[in-house]
Amino acid sequence: MSPRNIEDFKCPICNKKDIVYNGWNQNKQMYYCKNCKKKFIRYELKNYNYDQSIIVGAISYYNLGKSLSEVVQLINNKYKINLTNNLIYSWILNYYKICNFKKIRSYIIQNYNGGIIDAFSFNHYDFTYNFMFHKPKLNILCDNFPNLLNYISKMKDLFPKDFFNKDIQYSKFKLDINFRKEGKYNLACRLTDFSLRACNNNFERHKFVENFMLINDSSTVACEIPVWFWEKYLDIGICGHIDILQIRRGKIYVLAYKSDIIKDKDENVASKLFLYASGLSFRTKIPLMMFRCAWFNQNNYYEFNPWEQNFSVKFRNKLYFRKL
Repeated sequence: MSPRNIEDFKCPICNKKDIVYNGWNQNKQMYYCKNCKKKFIRYELKNYNYDQSIIVGAISYYNLGKSLSEVVQLINNKYKINLTNNLIYSWILNYYKICNFKKIRSYIIQNYNGGIIDAFSFNHYDFTYNFMFHKPKLNILCDNFPNLLNYISKMKDLFPKDFFNKDIQYSKFKLDINFRKEGKYNLACRLTDFSLRACNNNFERHKFVENFMLINDSSTVACEIPVWFWEKYLDIGICGHIDILQIRRGKIYVLAYKSDIIKDKDENVASKLFLYASGLSFRTKIPLMMFRCAWFNQNNYYEFNPWEQNFSVKFRNKLYFRKL
């Protein structure tokens, strides 16, 4: 029997509807897009007649360290409904491959006391940004990066308010970044798609994705991380904030969530990411070769290695041998 087309949803990678069934993998229905030639699993919110924000909220409360009974009480009080422990736990089990914080949750609950998320707000160009970091994940994943742990955990003391208030300190220098415009669909895309199904306000999408990833995945350690430096010999400066910082496979990932609503050129995003990675490398004394840069949305993920940029040899050497 030839595969039959599916009309009720689009490919998460190319956003086309030319999709067919493609067998099963670990009891999950596989799909194949004839347009972009990609295979994928469709992750849906099985809402059991409940609003999707309730499901996302319940999973997030649980991954913040709340017990099932506490989650039930919080959700029931907030939405004026009557959920059970079993129903909420079924949601947690259904989506643990996306919200994969569950695999380290027990260890964290047993070994870390107190609050999980630490945060403070700062202003930059008349906008308020919420710097947040996940204390247990930061301690676990920064085992090989003590300077990064120190930089993030002590940000309240390090943050230079005056520096961020001076427009002249910010450089909009654009670099010619070499990257292949070849997107892939990975966990960052799945997390984004999953979280945005519960977000009804377009202006909150950016914040919603950041918060959700910080709480619910196993590699995001911080969001809206301030980074700054000024290299007077090259006349290049950075004064900004990294959307999302992850540590995985022994590398530090500087990520930007690029919403489909905001039309910013890929070249500009890549240039900013390179400068942010270079600035964080400078601040933490961690070699730039340990960093990766990427931007993503619910459909695609694009990544490049900042160390491989041909123009950057003189620039990166300056970063290591000059002091502010």
